[in-house]
Amino acid sequence: MTSNQLKSVFSPFSHHSKHRYVLLVLTAFWFITANNSALALFMTYTGGASAESDWKTAAGTTVLEDFQSYVNGVQISSLPALGVGFYELDGGGYPNAYYFASSGTPYGSTHLGNFPNGINEINRWDDIVLYVLPGYKITALGFWNGDGQNATLVATAYDASDNVLGSVGAFRNTFAGFVSDAPVYRVVFDGNTGDGWNHLDGLQTNVTVADSIPEPSTIGLLILGICGLFKNRLRK
Repeated sequence: MTSNQLKSVFSPFSHHSKHRYVLLVLTAFWFITANNSALALFMTYTGGASAESDWKTAAGTTVLEDFQSYVNGVQISSLPALGVGFYELDGGGYPNAYYFASSGTPYGSTHLGNFPNGINEINRWDDIVLYVLPGYKITALGFWNGDGQNATLVATAYDASDNVLGSVGAFRNTFAGFVSDAPVYRVVFDGNTGDGWNHLDGLQTNVTVADSIPEPSTIGLLILGICGLFKNRLRK
């Protein structure tokens, strides 16, 4: 845009008025962009069976993996029915099916652990990191902390831009889940929990097929609204 064109656009305004409206738009754009992750609604649910029931109501249709069909020790790189895969652990290998005879969860004795190489120092403290498989969309996830120690297993959700959407934790033998209004890209289960050899059970998501044409985001709608307001003031 040339200098003459700029003058014609801003001609209806006084010198101070021009600056105020330009500053308003720029400030709003910066604020929305910088705080995009904070705009997402992130609801958490913790406790027992009633908390899980409330989470299911908020999440809609969900898919459960109880790990009972897996042989003890087998590594699991993906759960397509839930729309998720797992990154390789820092110490090598993928999360493993783990038979825990003293299970206190409602979904049986086989859990998902972070120690495919055995209970030793190789995978100790490793995070379990899951990601959403291409073509799928997830906005809700739930799990039970199958570990019997007095520790809280924390799951942190991230969006596609690696912004933190929120976190939720489950104490031993309890449920934790979240529902987000922004799609989840990955979830990190903190390996720095208890003795470092952790296992979870009853993993579930509200997986759907991703929209081919994404819906307008909150940030996009807000920016369009501000631009429209600014445009209307320019016409007056």
